[in-house]
Amino acid sequence: MHWRFALYVCAATSFLFPLQIAAQEALPPSPLNPNINVARNDSSPAPAKTINALLLKSWGTTSVWEDLKTNWSKYGKIPITVDDTTYINSDFTYQDLVQSKANVLVISNPSGNFQQYSAAEIAAVAKYAKKGHAVIGTYLVFQYSTIDNQGLAPVFGMSSSLTYNVVGLDNVFDKVKQHPCLFKGITGSSWTSTGYNQSQVPGSTWTGNLGKAVAQADSDSYLGVITLHKTKTYTGIYISNFPEYFGGLDDEQLLYNAVVCYK
Repeated sequence: MHWRFALYVCAATSFLFPLQIAAQEALPPSPLNPNINVARNDSSPAPAKTINALLLKSWGTTSVWEDLKTNWSKYGKIPITVDDTTYINSDFTYQDLVQSKANVLVISNPSGNFQQYSAAEIAAVAKYAKKGHAVIGTYLVFQYSTIDNQGLAPVFGMSSSLTYNVVGLDNVFDKVKQHPCLFKGITGSSWTSTGYNQSQVPGSTWTGNLGKAVAQADSDSYLGVITLHKTKTYTGIYISNFPEYFGGLDDEQLLYNAVVCYK
């Protein structure tokens, strides 16, 4: 197995011990080299409508979100913007979300960078979602070490009272459903993620722990999952590994699709 390294260093990782770890450390290693993605040709003109994605308190800037800022046209015709600076390490209010005019909120591995969401921030995310804005969550969203963000779980259709472990994945995801939008551009019945190959999992498996969320793909017999929670006003998308951390073409395509499909 080849490890990928990133340009960003998490200061607190040297003394961490995950709840349970199978095969590797729970947090990504420090990167040394940037990932270079191969372009996908799409010369079709983009429509005027732009989808705005806003990263909230998260791990930090990652290669895929950084690339999507300027290279979204490799993955589709709908333009997107990605704000991964304003609130990625900052507290926020509901009014901040309103003023941002974000179409999609992104919560990228917050517990992995010891980003604790306050009760008010969790309520703000839930309220903003219900107003008709999608929410994307990846990897250590809900719980890690001393961080407890389980109040975010209902946004994704899940229980807020589960206990999570961290396990290694082979990172091969099988499509449970042939979703025409979420998996657009990802050919075949499965693909291999090259993002960080760990998953947050409740107990020993996601099976029986999805609540109202519906699995769209799984890895290693539901140690890893991609889920949708579709309500009358919004969709919550959860990806249990860390595809934006030096992920490849399929990882970037997946996240682009998650932004544009459920805006």
